[in-house]
Amino acid sequence: MRLTSIVVGLAVLGGTAWADSDRDVLKEVAKCAEIATAADRLKCFDAAVPHAQTALAQPEAPAQTAAQTTQSEGDSGGVLGWFGFERPVTKTEDFGKPPPKVEGPKEVTQLNALVTDFARTPSGKVLFVLDNGQIWRQIDGDGANVADPGSTEKLKVEIEKGFFGSYNLRIDGRTGFIKVRRVK
Repeated sequence: MRLTSIVVGLAVLGGTAWADSDRDVLKEVAKCAEIATAADRLKCFDAAVPHAQTALAQPEAPAQTAAQTTQSEGDSGGVLGWFGFERPVTKTEDFGKPPPKVEGPKEVTQLNALVTDFARTPSGKVLFVLDNGQIWRQIDGDGANVADPGSTEKLKVEIEKGFFGSYNLRIDGRTGFIKVRRVK
């Protein structure tokens, strides 16, 4: 029952945040959320629902710039988008169309670099100092034996995301990978 109250409250929050009269509905819902007794809280939410439905039935707010939309709603259509809901369709020509894709920055999943310095910890694990200033260390749980490079050999490495937030370092020309974590 409480989950229903929260969902109704969030639906009201996501769909009514642009007008003063709609803010009154939000205040009403917020006041309901502060009520301690479940039965009284439910009565309050039940009384707020018709006002929320009226607010949601109103036409959309005036168009915003792309910067304002990203700031106020994020890439997923506001609070409703966080839960997989979509905003109501207000134009007949948009009915049935999939929502527009919003292109965001592309996620970096790997990096390639040269090793400028190669060192070992007192426990025998390897430290890789890269040409981009980053320092990566072989994790304690990794048993890979890493051979020291020659003094003139520049190692090319590729670091990519592994499972569960881990990272794998591959040395160009060698087989296998080394589990690492970033130190700096």
